Amino acid sequence: MAEFSAPFDGSPIATQSQWSRMARRWGIDGVHASDPADTALKISGNGSGNVILQPGEAFVNGFYYLNDTTKNIPITANLGTTARVDMVVLRASMSAKTVRAAYKTGGSSAPTLAADENGDYEMPLAQCTVAAGSSVVTAVNVLDRRWFTDRGAVPGLPGARRPSVRGQLLVEGTKLYVGDGAGWQWLTSPGVEEDTYTPQWTVGSTTIQWGASATNLGRFTVRGKRVDLLIHLVPSANPISSTEPIMVSLPPGYPAASHHRSILNWAYTGTNGDGIGSAVIYPTLSTTKIARLRYAMSNSVSSTVPPEVFTMHTTQPWPMRAGDVLTIDGSYWLA
Repeated sequence: MAEFSAPFDGSPIATQSQWSRMARRWGIDGVHASDPADTALKISGNGSGNVILQPGEAFVNGFYYLNDTTKNIPITANLGTTARVDMVVLRASMSAKTVRAAYKTGGSSAPTLAADENGDYEMPLAQCTVAAGSSVVTAVNVLDRRWFTDRGAVPGLPGARRPSVRGQLLVEGTKLYVGDGAGWQWLTSPGVEEDTYTPQWTVGSTTIQWGASATNLGRFTVRGKRVDLLIHLVPSANPISSTEPIMVSLPPGYPAASHHRSILNWAYTGTNGDGIGSAVIYPTLSTTKIARLRYAMSNSVSSTVPPEVFTMHTTQPWPMRAGDVLTIDGSYWLA
């Protein structure tokens, strides 16, 4: 059959294979649980000849499974001389036309799970270690290996949210939240995953030329109203000599908030000295530039004498030279 589509009148879902193929597109295999701490279909050991399966529901290879009561699953005795690693699985069988919990023996490592979508398909629930010569599994020898499936993100309206479900994603407009069982916690808003730009450096109204082969890179991400910014500069030529403050442009289209100053960090390494300080956005001067690279100094060795704050120029506190490195790193808030 080259092409197939269903369900239509005269073209129904007629086989379990067709159903499985269709249903696998609705959701991924896994245990239905709101949180990994949920005991749905969890396996435990108590030192008897069985492991215990808790009630729960799951999808396996596009088929629904329900266990509505605790169920004992017999352990296969280990007659060998070394410990054996087994698995408890949910097995969807096309030939048996069932999904059932099963105990699957392994060896020095866990057994390989069946993955034939048209035959037997297995999904893990737990890994069990059976000691040599033993037919019991204790609690400490059971490792949870359940896969989980979710309900997908649900849309919502501000002020009319459904009750919070732990692990559930909620979309309100363009904002994403996750439920913690008590409320909805904001995760993210639209932004820029990662982008770059070429920073423009100025002193007064004059553009600073750093040399034809200079490294002058701005890298940024945007998360809601916050911009994370990194500017990395390595001049290949000595800049102009100026006593005007060094200024550098922010990413185009992302001006800083006008109601407060944002402060980033700068670090400088050069042939004439090293230093660190604060890169300050002064909205009264510009919301599209870092207006000042500030640093503190004191002429006194006394801790009671407050330091003075100065502005970095191309000649102060060090004459900037080719090969020096200046990095600005931090965050600022959008308008």
